[in-house]
Amino acid sequence: MRQIETVSLEDARRVIAAGEHKAREIGSPSNVAVVDAGGNLVAHIRMDDAWMGSIDISINKAFTARAFDT
Repeated sequence: MRQIETVSLEDARRVIAAGEHKAREIGSPSNVAVVDAGGNLVAHIRMDDAWMGSIDISINKAFTARAFDT
């Protein structure tokens, strides 16, 4: 049986920082969302100039990635 690990806020902040760094690197302001093992939102950021409409997309994409273990 697979053990489900939690995602701490500290972990989520590291993931957010990495996503923000990559978005700056490629010149694409982004929304970055992190969910826990149950698909529950732990953290989200919207970088300056990122599309407002992408907020829901980023959160739903994070949930979907977790749901399919990708």
